[in-house]
Amino acid sequence: MRRIRIASALACFALLALVAAPVARSGIMDAVKQKAKEKTTKKAADATDKAVDDAEKAATGKGDKAAPASDASGGAKDSVATGGAKGSGTFSAVSTKFDFVPGDSVLFFDDFTQDDLGEFPARWKLVSGTFEVAEMQGQRWLRCASNDGEIRMKTSGMPDLWTLEFDFYGVNLQGAIALKVSGRTKADQQVWLAMFPYSGSGFTVQSGSINSITPIEGSPIEGRHHVMFLGRGSALKVYLDRERVGNIPDVSAQGAAEEFNIGLGAPSKPMIANVRFAQGPRPPKDLLAEGKLVTHGILFATGSDVVLPESAPVLRQVAGYMGTNADVKLKITGHTDNVGAKDSNLDLSKRRAASVAKVLSTQFGVSADRFQTDGKGDMQPVSSNAKPEGRSMNRRVEFAKL
Repeated sequence: MRRIRIASALACFALLALVAAPVARSGIMDAVKQKAKEKTTKKAADATDKAVDDAEKAATGKGDKAAPASDASGGAKDSVATGGAKGSGTFSAVSTKFDFVPGDSVLFFDDFTQDDLGEFPARWKLVSGTFEVAEMQGQRWLRCASNDGEIRMKTSGMPDLWTLEFDFYGVNLQGAIALKVSGRTKADQQVWLAMFPYSGSGFTVQSGSINSITPIEGSPIEGRHHVMFLGRGSALKVYLDRERVGNIPDVSAQGAAEEFNIGLGAPSKPMIANVRFAQGPRPPKDLLAEGKLVTHGILFATGSDVVLPESAPVLRQVAGYMGTNADVKLKITGHTDNVGAKDSNLDLSKRRAASVAKVLSTQFGVSADRFQTDGKGDMQPVSSNAKPEGRSMNRRVEFAKL
């Protein structure tokens, strides 16, 4: 888990101090009062940082050691991060109910790096409350600065097949529903609603008369989690970290959802990061019918070639395909975006492709001689690296028939 360092806290407390302070007289007393204000502001900011740090340590039991984020299929830069509390383990420990595969055509991606700290992000609409871009150990987050609030991505429409995923961070969540995500019609009517934590330590998904509540076991409620939604026509699946927490076959009773609202609310000011909304993926009737599979669902620890267990759904599909097509051999190729040094990205992409082959061999029983591996770094982009959506699509792993 990561210790929180919210860069905007100091500015926020300074603003409150200025608004609350009376108009000072000029001269030497002005300077004395200003010094006193600065000391008070710094103490308040330090106290806020310490309170959140202590809460995180209590939730994780890891003291100052922060869990690494992960990145999706390639880049040296963080992409969608999996839940820090569940960022390690074996693939056999991942439930077969965890079947989330990210969409392959990115419609919206925001890591908030293009926004200034303390500002409202440019690519979002404010529905209610107060939000600001903050920072946690060098990574950007969107923080709810009020007790509650709602925001909406600036997107248009929703495809029939889609995925939405993001990181959530919250502490001091006792008795609070810190995260709400809802699908909305064009008329802004609620189609479905997901809430976490619900009734103390659960996750609930509601649609019409349906209210599905799933207890969350084996992981601290507080801290960092990865939240995922998968839509297939009128069906909706919801995931938290490596668990499926909602599976509703029809959420269309109130109409078709056309956009999302994301709500945050808790005294400790929860945050979200790495928001990715994508079209697809297509159901894997024939995984390599076109001779190649491009996937964004294979995840690695940042700067590492270690394949994370959250990659299990895609790897299961590949292993199953290899099992029913015994004569097929595959070439596995890693790709990155253009963030970082070219030589470093090239080397990392090669090592990651080799790691994928090794996992398929050692943990899924596919003979190692059925794979060749390579890496192209950032040399073969499929989209422009000038925008976050393009960089997200360029971070990928490809499987091609030999």
